[in-house]
Amino acid sequence: MAQLLFEKSITVHFGDTDPQGILYFARAFELAHETIEDFWAANSLGWAFWFQNSDFTVPLRHAEADFQKPARAGEICSAQLYLVRVGNTSVEFQVELYDSSGSLLTTVKTIHVFVDRRSLKKMNVPDRIREQLERN
Repeated sequence: MAQLLFEKSITVHFGDTDPQGILYFARAFELAHETIEDFWAANSLGWAFWFQNSDFTVPLRHAEADFQKPARAGEICSAQLYLVRVGNTSVEFQVELYDSSGSLLTTVKTIHVFVDRRSLKKMNVPDRIREQLERN
């Protein structure tokens, strides 16, 4: 079962939408990534530990989205970040966007793989990351 790690409020801006005023599909991936960034910024390890670590990088290996209901310009949504799985070399997150009535709008799943910055080969999830994620 996925574990809730973080929650934040998001406003769908006019520039986030298509000509019909509905959240543009690519923007859903950006909002999910921003939610992950905000989680690490609020975390005791800090944003730079995940995104600018001198020992490893964490590129995206897989991303998918399911759209249940349109999110419209001007709407204030709740973004909830879940930890789905910590594997040997990767971490899977899920970000769910909800409207103000609590209806699920969009689910974005991402899998990030840990790569040694020097060799560019996969590596184990660092213990500090694993401990931080499993502690939440």
